[in-house]
Amino acid sequence: MKATSNRSLLRELLPVGIPLVAIGMGCFFGLSSAGLFDLDEGLYATAARQMVESGDWLVPRVGTGVFFDKPPLTYWLQALCMKTLGFTPLAARLPSALATTLTAWLLWQWAKRRELHRVGWLALVIYPLCPLTMGLARQAIMDSLLTLWFTLAILGWIEGYTGDRRWYLLTAAGAGLATMTKGLIGLLLPGAALLLWIALRRDWGELKRIPWLPALGVYLLIVLPWHVAVWCTAGDLFVREYIVHHHIQRFLGKDFGHVAPFWFYIPVLLVGMYPWSAFVPIIGWQALSGWRCEREKLCCAWAMWAFWAVVVIVFFSLSKSKLPGYVLPALPALCLLAAVRLQSLWAVTGGLQPSEAALMGFTGIVLGAAFALVGVVGWQWRGAETGALMGKPVPSDVVQAVSHMAPFALMLSALFVLSVFALAWRWAQTPRAVGTAALFGLLFAFLAGHDGLPRWDAYDIAPLHRLARSLIPALQQGKAVMVYAFEPSRPSLRFVMGHPSQVHTPGTPEELRQLLERYNGGFILAQKNTTIPANLPCKPSREQENGRWVVYRCEPSDE
Repeated sequence: MKATSNRSLLRELLPVGIPLVAIGMGCFFGLSSAGLFDLDEGLYATAARQMVESGDWLVPRVGTGVFFDKPPLTYWLQALCMKTLGFTPLAARLPSALATTLTAWLLWQWAKRRELHRVGWLALVIYPLCPLTMGLARQAIMDSLLTLWFTLAILGWIEGYTGDRRWYLLTAAGAGLATMTKGLIGLLLPGAALLLWIALRRDWGELKRIPWLPALGVYLLIVLPWHVAVWCTAGDLFVREYIVHHHIQRFLGKDFGHVAPFWFYIPVLLVGMYPWSAFVPIIGWQALSGWRCEREKLCCAWAMWAFWAVVVIVFFSLSKSKLPGYVLPALPALCLLAAVRLQSLWAVTGGLQPSEAALMGFTGIVLGAAFALVGVVGWQWRGAETGALMGKPVPSDVVQAVSHMAPFALMLSALFVLSVFALAWRWAQTPRAVGTAALFGLLFAFLAGHDGLPRWDAYDIAPLHRLARSLIPALQQGKAVMVYAFEPSRPSLRFVMGHPSQVHTPGTPEELRQLLERYNGGFILAQKNTTIPANLPCKPSREQENGRWVVYRCEPSDE
């Protein structure tokens, strides 16, 4: 009797416990396992910190200059967390983790509204356990927040189109919040999806159903106040930096160095959703095939989710500027579709189609082999200053980084290979296959948070940030710090040290010389392999070092 009671309790707790564990491990575990990564994390967190310290929440700044890279909603949310939790990586990243959690919750709520309880439950588990979702939930950048607002907008669009038109106001709110997160793309992308959908179905009458004036009012109420206020404050500089440089030129791939081929996002999605990506192709094609369904039918809603994912993928594939995180807004829709596919197979004998099993196995084996190669090469390079690959010399910093991360790469390789065998063993029984895939996601999150992030932090972030923190007393005494000739740049040092008017980033010997003259000496933070110029107005002496970095004290000469 007691055993039966325990089994009944377990059945009641598992449906709640599994999503909670998935969200906890996928979004929050290891959130502060590493210091801030550069470039973007350092920039955004610094802008948020300076808002808190200066009290100016209108114009974002990094150092003494304005920072119009993006609208301020992300900085505002990070700054609110910093006011509560202090200036820590956890505070900077918490909005991303919470946004990922809320996105999964929205998928669950939408499916429940449609009485698709198992689909909603599966989506609630799948989305936070996708590797791409996990990675971006742990970064103080904008992709997770943008995805939340886009999901809100698309949910409103689907419900407005297939039912009550008042849901379009939710679309307007989501587009407004997305615009305040990442600029005009927040309006253009859902707007393009809506108009293309209407054109595809030749449903021009829908344009009359949309409550344009209330929707425009909601959008402008969210977007207009900050844009008008900051334009009045910064004028033409705001137009040049915010609109021309960070919107038009970014889409054209100019000045940002993120150019990639058109097909870039195909492997990103295969890897970023592993192993769930194997469940998407069949159901995705079936969902898109329902684009002619009557709007009241569920097949129309599934077609709209699939259509949105296609719009996102094609849009960013057409853009010359590409980063893996750009395609994250497509993942909630793809995870919902994967959940539908799994639901359809739940009680079917035979489980996955051979093509699905083959895609899953191929992706896992390729990833396992790639990480194994990195691990083996890195292991061979351990303790070496230089290395070679295929007869060509490898830069020393790459040799050190790969050798340091070799154990983690080997663990990931083993995990991917084991996942392939475990899924192949369970593939004929869908519930067990889902459990195995979820277990892989949990183990992946554990390895990343317990070993991967701390290992990289110990190699690349913590030593540098310790040196930066050691300079805070000097900054408090009014001294200046020169972060000299870092390539790539390290804006996270500004977040660590604060004192924006006293921390400078000279990139050339002449800039360094002029700053040391202005401040009558100071401290120089540089990489060990960086040559300090000889014609400085003060004599630099090595103060301390840590890892690959060194601090010099530059005292004025007695002559």
